[in-house]
Amino acid sequence: MPRQPILSVLGHVNAGKTSFLDAIRESRITEGEAGDITQMIGATEVPLETLEDVCGSLLEQLETDIEVPGIMFIDTPGHAAFSSLRKRGGSISDIGVLMIDAEEGVQPQTEEAIEILKNSGTPFIVALNKIDKVNGWKTESELFTEAIRNQPSHVQQKIDQKIYELMGELNDYGLISDRFDRVDNFQEKIAIVPISAKTHLGIPELLMVVTGLSQNYLSDELDVEDGIGKGTVLEVSKEKGMGTTADVILYDGKIHKDDKIVYGTSNGVAETEIRSLLQPRPLREIREDKHYSETEEVTPAAGVKIAAKDFEGVISGAPVRSSGEEELEEARKEVAEELEAVSYDTESHGLVVKADSLGSLEALMAEIKNKDIQVQKAEVGPVNKSDVVKAEDEEDEHKAIFGFNVGATDQASKQLEESETKLFTSKIIYEILDSYTTWKNELKEKNRKEKLESITRPAKIRLMPDHVFRSSNPAVVGCEIVEGVLTSGSKLMTPEGDVIGTVKSLQEQNETIQQASKGDEVAVSISGATVGRNVEEGDILLTDIDSESYRVLQELEDLTSSGEKDILDEVVDIKDRKNPHWKLG
Repeated sequence: MPRQPILSVLGHVNAGKTSFLDAIRESRITEGEAGDITQMIGATEVPLETLEDVCGSLLEQLETDIEVPGIMFIDTPGHAAFSSLRKRGGSISDIGVLMIDAEEGVQPQTEEAIEILKNSGTPFIVALNKIDKVNGWKTESELFTEAIRNQPSHVQQKIDQKIYELMGELNDYGLISDRFDRVDNFQEKIAIVPISAKTHLGIPELLMVVTGLSQNYLSDELDVEDGIGKGTVLEVSKEKGMGTTADVILYDGKIHKDDKIVYGTSNGVAETEIRSLLQPRPLREIREDKHYSETEEVTPAAGVKIAAKDFEGVISGAPVRSSGEEELEEARKEVAEELEAVSYDTESHGLVVKADSLGSLEALMAEIKNKDIQVQKAEVGPVNKSDVVKAEDEEDEHKAIFGFNVGATDQASKQLEESETKLFTSKIIYEILDSYTTWKNELKEKNRKEKLESITRPAKIRLMPDHVFRSSNPAVVGCEIVEGVLTSGSKLMTPEGDVIGTVKSLQEQNETIQQASKGDEVAVSISGATVGRNVEEGDILLTDIDSESYRVLQELEDLTSSGEKDILDEVVDIKDRKNPHWKLG
């Protein structure tokens, strides 16, 4: 008999992933979760008897039997978590169920899920959830194919319209799809199954489609090989009386209690001895069920909690192998090869990336690569003080840390409070990247404005008559800003291009200011100028723009006013007449 298929449920926040699983296992994990959103990866084993019970009369109508021994459901809180369920060459998931809210359609996380499913090569179906919310819908049967026939014609039309709209959206991603009962070839078209996780509508048909796909197209993948047990760490936790434990999904081979466990850590391959193999009860979620059954052997596909001697260092998403002494070297080699497959080329400069698992890190790094963001360090684990110190040494947009589904240690938090380093954390990849992009653009704009403030700006001023407060060393004269922006440190010249001095300071109402704009009347202190000798009351003066300031003004043209542009043209004409090569200086 083949093993049970491993099925991952993905979807946007609040699309109904966990509610769908609740409908199958009749549990209420959702009610205990913050905001009804799954907080951790979960695994639930649904045995054959439950599948037969849920599918019920549908089996009789189709005159078929379920041949798989059950289904192992994986509930992922974010799509990067799906990537944690990895093995070399792809995902350990045999099938994906992409949950889409019928009222919302394809959303940002849906798009993430589609890309990850496509990249992993995992076949999937679409569950179009909350179909019962269509205005006028009446639920009289759990079978969608029966219920739809009993709906008023306008409701049937609305349902078809939603499905056609979704087919169009999926087509934009290169996916050909159709309503499941209209699909003639499940290898060429993605089945869309309308469901309601709340009323259980369509769930029997969804399970039948999943089991049918498993039995008809995945038989080779469901064959179990003898020998080394192969799995992936789902989650790492500390259990009272057991120390560090790992929730593992076994997808091939067997794990025996007297095996050695070879596993991945941030520092490479490690191995240890198994203390106990613990399995949750059927229909119990592995993270919720604390009443484990101790077992001597685990066969795939199954979720198992492993307690082992000196299990420190094990990380989520890491490969796991179990074997006897004779196959230990092969197990080590397989783990090493898989770890190498998720190593990254980092650079001498860039931001720091941390994630909760190898798979999460892999998914995040793939998106980072698409955005052409430089990374100097990418690791699994919480943000620590050394991460902050590394980021502090960087400049501008690289003075940042990405934390996917991880927190910061106390030392790191304290260091961050005293640092200019920016930490971006979320359980959703696109939120991290969007927040970073917004911050980077704001930082870029801030740097551009600071750069503009550091140079001589184009300005035209008029020395006001009867406002000479000091004639020289330095001259202090009241002036009106006719146009542009006058800043401290600017050189001033006559309309003929003769330099008369440098602005030492600006004062307005006896207070020193850094710049004055069109219409302002200020007292300007000009070193090098002498009223009555090289400058007179009522004179018009312009700022003397050097070549460097000119280049910056050209670069930051969008930040300058039309008046500044006009004055710059005037200054350029004056300086070109005196020295046509001044811009090259």
